Amino acid sequence: MSGADGSPAQQIDVAAVHRPDASGAASALRAWLAPAGIVSAIWLAAVTWRVAADVVAPWDSKNQFYTFFRFLASSIHSGVTPFWNPYHYGGHPSIADPQSLIFAPAFVLWALFDPSPSMIAFDLVVYAHLLVGGLAMCAIGWRAGWPSAACVMAAIVFMFGACASSRMQHTGAILTYAMFPPALLLLQLALQRRSIPFAIGFALVGATLVLGRNQIALLFCYVLVAVAVAEIVSAESPSRYLAERGPVLAAMAIAGGLIVAGPALLTMQFAALSNRPYVALERALEASIYPANLATLVVPNIFGSHQFPPWGPNYETVPEVAAADESFNYLFVGSVPVVLLLWLGLVGGGIWRRGRVMMASVLAVGLLYALGRYTPLYTWMFSWAPGISLFRRPADGSFVFLAAFAILTGYLLTDYVRDGLPRRRPLPIAVVTAIVLAIVGWAVAFSARTGHATDAIVAVLWIAPVPVLVIMGLALARSAPARRWTAAAVAAVAVAELLWWNGVSRLNAEARRHYAVLEQAVAAPEQEALAQLERYIRERQSNGERPRVEIMGVGGAWQNLAMVRGLEAINGYNPLRIGAYDSLVSPGETTYLSEQRFFPSSFGSYDCALARALGLEYVVLDRPIDKVPNLERRPVADVIRDGPKIWIYRLHNAMPRLVFTDRVQVADADNVNIYGELAVSPSSDRILIDDDTPPSRSYPMPGLGHAGTARIESWRPDRVEAIVESVQGGMLVLHETYYPGWVAEIDGKPARILRADVLFRGIEVPLGRRKVVFRYAPLSFENLSDAAFSALRRPRPLHR
Repeated sequence: MSGADGSPAQQIDVAAVHRPDASGAASALRAWLAPAGIVSAIWLAAVTWRVAADVVAPWDSKNQFYTFFRFLASSIHSGVTPFWNPYHYGGHPSIADPQSLIFAPAFVLWALFDPSPSMIAFDLVVYAHLLVGGLAMCAIGWRAGWPSAACVMAAIVFMFGACASSRMQHTGAILTYAMFPPALLLLQLALQRRSIPFAIGFALVGATLVLGRNQIALLFCYVLVAVAVAEIVSAESPSRYLAERGPVLAAMAIAGGLIVAGPALLTMQFAALSNRPYVALERALEASIYPANLATLVVPNIFGSHQFPPWGPNYETVPEVAAADESFNYLFVGSVPVVLLLWLGLVGGGIWRRGRVMMASVLAVGLLYALGRYTPLYTWMFSWAPGISLFRRPADGSFVFLAAFAILTGYLLTDYVRDGLPRRRPLPIAVVTAIVLAIVGWAVAFSARTGHATDAIVAVLWIAPVPVLVIMGLALARSAPARRWTAAAVAAVAVAELLWWNGVSRLNAEARRHYAVLEQAVAAPEQEALAQLERYIRERQSNGERPRVEIMGVGGAWQNLAMVRGLEAINGYNPLRIGAYDSLVSPGETTYLSEQRFFPSSFGSYDCALARALGLEYVVLDRPIDKVPNLERRPVADVIRDGPKIWIYRLHNAMPRLVFTDRVQVADADNVNIYGELAVSPSSDRILIDDDTPPSRSYPMPGLGHAGTARIESWRPDRVEAIVESVQGGMLVLHETYYPGWVAEIDGKPARILRADVLFRGIEVPLGRRKVVFRYAPLSFENLSDAAFSALRRPRPLHR
């Protein structure tokens, strides 16, 4: 038997306690329902508060994840797969993007019934994941025999503490984090009861966690493996234990592997071809948590995290952690959990009791990992632990730290109820007190460097009475009944602190109106501008044309607006982009700032050859086009809207989506794409084919140039059908991104896709009238096999 962290047994046989007979099972269920009901009520109050305040999770949550959710829902209701997103960076493999929510079951389920989900609905789904995690935390405590107060406090710390609150913007991280408690619970049940159904349940929940395909998922996978190994090695006979649970472990591995294999391979394929095929250690270390931020565990506003501008460690004050902002650095979990961990856990030795060592170790490793450059652990793991070097944020370790912190808090409050306070140990108390004062003093001294010493001291004095009162309350309760009431009281204090500071804050809530454009509830000038743009584009589409647009500088919520409105854009907002496209077009990530839009020589202006080949026809800006920074020259364009807040231009001479010609040149596309330079530019009557995908026959230059016609017969995000007519055959180019997983057919027969003009898809078409179909089949055996093989070797990059 083992405890809630998968290590050796507790003082009581909880399985025997909770499975004696029908009446005992009913009593045990009621014992879980009490804390679960309280946790649900607290969650409901917190969510109601946010809805009543008309606030939503800010920044990436809406600018990126919500727009992907809208694309997912609209795709489902349009009867197409959401696997390829044509409205994002000229075409984007959504199925391979961990941030697309395609493999988030709750979002898919909601999207089935709602073609245009609101931002409130989006946030409710995210918060529902945290509730699931909190209820699973209650179940973990219930199985370990915790009192209700301990179950409630552990669940609330898990749901609203530290990064669970401050990093609500990172939706994928929150979804992954929320799946850890149910995965841990099902793992314990499967192993302890040798249950195939629980094993399948663990595989499903564990796969949902893994399909987050982020660093947090990887770290929690390490934790779950460690828990399973601890179960095995702590058994009286590890070999017999392992043999008896062989079918259970096999069921977990087979079921989980079948679910995650395809998406994982596609993500690895995308990563190898992305703008971030690898992460340098020094770049990753920039997202370390500065040690002085540990003071925010108990003093939430010591660095002004709840006001703007904050004054804590950032790119200006500590350049070596430039990638960690106040949302990463915020660690507030409340006075009660910190007092319990320091007093009963460290000083009293409670975290090292039997059944807690695993979670205590996870807590320590999570903290050391999050500190990144300030401890040797992260650098060692980056070099030696599989998968770590694929990611860039040591600060993600704070999620592991918080989950372990919540579980240990439940154990320690249970110890207090049962056994009271540990005996006084003056030396450990002095050492722990000195460390706490040193960390808080460090934070105050750091604040002094930026002129905020007084503000930091006020923040300390404001919060100091709470831990003092908690310590006094714990010390004064002597009898068992008094300790139970005190435990309930301090749990209430913990809930109040977390809701007050973390329920609705600058870090996790912003007025819904800031993102109104995503729900089409914008002010008149913006609405008029969008209506103009959409009218022009829909008219062109009705004539069989597919113009593209770039939206830049208008505002954060506009970055992925094209995805919501169904406009094919050449830019967007996403840290992951196809590498060759990113190198040549250089659309950038933060397109709400015109200053960060760079124009390489391959894309020097909006009317350059590559822009014309992309079919870029409309540009939406926050200024006149001649005021755009870094633009090589002002393009020839018609002014559709001349401000004052939004300028819209229509460019001339955009190339059609389809081009058919017999003038073909074969060359090394990688060598013509050096430092953003194209030795040979795209042309409407000559096609450059990469020598990696040579045509089957020679095309002598010059050819006829106009040997046929091509038109789009049917278009949808994952499938394009065209009719080609020619007298001698030639090369058809579809000006959409060349990427693995796309397949082609000519008159129903498979045909090879060639890489044309560096970025696009070409296909050889024989003479006569032919039907050509391009379709995206990322889950085909051929593509998954290619992805698996490419994962075993270092792929040749598409750009330099």
